[in-house]
Amino acid sequence: MQKLYRNFITWGKRAVRSIAFLPVPMMLTGLLLGIGLFYFETNTELSAKVAEKFPALMIKSQETARSILSIFIGGLITLVVFTFTQLMSLFNQVANSYSPRLLPLFTGDRSLQFTMGFYLGTIVMTLIVLLSIRGDEAGYVPNLSVLLCIICGLASLMIFVYFVTNISGKIRVDAIIERVYRQGVNGVKKEKEAACFSEQALPEDVANWPVIPSPIDGFLGSVDYARLSELAEAFNTRVYICTEKGEYIPKDLPLLQCENPLEQHQVKQLIEAVSPIAQKFDDWYLPPVRLLVDIALKAMSPGINDPGTAMNVIDRLTGLLGRLMSMPIHNHYQSETGGEVWMSKRSFPSILIEVMQQMRTYCTEDTVVIRRLFRMLYQLYSETGEHQQYKEIVLEEIQKLLTDSQEQINNAGDRRSIAQDIRRFRSESQRYLNEMSFLTE
Repeated sequence: MQKLYRNFITWGKRAVRSIAFLPVPMMLTGLLLGIGLFYFETNTELSAKVAEKFPALMIKSQETARSILSIFIGGLITLVVFTFTQLMSLFNQVANSYSPRLLPLFTGDRSLQFTMGFYLGTIVMTLIVLLSIRGDEAGYVPNLSVLLCIICGLASLMIFVYFVTNISGKIRVDAIIERVYRQGVNGVKKEKEAACFSEQALPEDVANWPVIPSPIDGFLGSVDYARLSELAEAFNTRVYICTEKGEYIPKDLPLLQCENPLEQHQVKQLIEAVSPIAQKFDDWYLPPVRLLVDIALKAMSPGINDPGTAMNVIDRLTGLLGRLMSMPIHNHYQSETGGEVWMSKRSFPSILIEVMQQMRTYCTEDTVVIRRLFRMLYQLYSETGEHQQYKEIVLEEIQKLLTDSQEQINNAGDRRSIAQDIRRFRSESQRYLNEMSFLTE
């Protein structure tokens, strides 16, 4: 049952990111609505009553009704083709100009899914209504069904205008950066609000605990910590997840470690609670950081050469890294009635080092971007407070950036402007730290 539940959760995450998430249910809704309309038209007097109250809106000719519905079906199919073409063009532009890893952000966009779904649902419903109009001597026309199809067809035209306006706004780079940034902020907020998590030192003998290998080549996805804690208590052991979330795990390499040896059926239950997956998900705080860095690196590539976008990304990275700095490293979980579970987590120093290694590799030839990177690092230094380890790692990254910039920037004027910025940033950071220490006394 646990395995079925975990598979359902994984399938649900994949479905939500698919562009067919809303169109398929909306097509089925159009099918059911068309059949329902046919039933009401043939088994009730509802259509006749509507015709009596609104005679001007009713169509009396079967040929006219067929012609109108055929026109709407043909026009909607054209809109579907055009919309799909625009989506493919959007995905191609995003992948080439920003990052291929941004595509799930667009395929999972509800407004785009709703647009496609409404078109397809309206086509299916209109087609069923068209087939229900049969030639007879009485010249019966399902007025209510035809009227509803016309209304949905007109609504599709308005939705098309909304789609064009919406898609033109979504492909703007500043909108993409802001969207990714907000996703990261929400991930940090969710991590801070997580219940039963805490920050604790790993057991000293964890290196000697028996290893449970990964059953597949995949990634560490959404772990059922509550279930894992219950199993740890039931098996009288402690558990350590020795692979970081989102990291690739080759088959037969360590996935878990347990304090005490376990039987095979117990190991199987633990693996089901951890549930390694074949496809990586990005529903937490670290993937947005990597996406922002990807956008900045793509902007600084020779083919694009857009320092403005890179500086916009650096501003958002400053806010996101500042939040990560103040976020507790939740590496321990224990439910009220369960056992202890430790996990491997990325610390702020490792995240900052990874970000700066990439940024220094691709951005140190542009003086303006270097100056913005120095400002980011000194702003982060201002937020370290009394955390000495964070102070040291930020200062170390400042020194690395200074070394690389001295090697890349040869113009004396540019060197002088960078030096002036460093002196100003250093003075502002120190003044801010002094003010904060005064306020906390």
